[in-house]
Amino acid sequence: VADPWATPPAAVVADPWAAPPTAITPVLERSSDPDAELRPSGWAVAIGVGYTFPTSLQTPNITSVRLRLASGLTIEPQLALAASSIRMPVGANDQGQLTVGSLVRYPLRARRRVDLEAIASAAVSYHTVDPAGDLNNRATTTFDLGYGLALAYWLTAHWSVSLTATNPLLSIDRTRQEAGASGTSVNQSTTGGLVFDPQVAVMIHLYD
Repeated sequence: VADPWATPPAAVVADPWAAPPTAITPVLERSSDPDAELRPSGWAVAIGVGYTFPTSLQTPNITSVRLRLASGLTIEPQLALAASSIRMPVGANDQGQLTVGSLVRYPLRARRRVDLEAIASAAVSYHTVDPAGDLNNRATTTFDLGYGLALAYWLTAHWSVSLTATNPLLSIDRTRQEAGASGTSVNQSTTGGLVFDPQVAVMIHLYD
């Protein structure tokens, strides 16, 4: 039973002069690698232009499209499909070419803004010549492998300047020549070796 003579509890009155509670500001977690922001996040597509030396610097002579994966692995595909036809009073000459290939860049090391990349390339080309007359066509198939090294300098996450040095590793050339009613001749040559006589290209690419 409650004591009727007990003193009632005092009411709690807020102090009007008390300072308001301090708001807690969330702390954003910073990236452990500040240089990671200098490179595209996720996969990205780039278009670039540049020079393959030796050449004149007045006009760029090389272009490329790159697909960069989140891991840094970059693929540069190559595709050429061309045809030409010449008609003259003395005859005609038709030619066609199909080339499919790719250059792959594998990141070996990243130091600040610079990436060191290993280069591997492969390409297959098919070229046909059809002069005037019958049974005189010529078809040439070429298979090439190459290797090299590259340095890429990241200006920002969207702009990259690269120096690429490539070397031939293996080349197989097969020619099939029709020789009229006497039949068809096939010649094949293979060239390979660990040659270090690089062809150097400098390019600038814009990534999305």
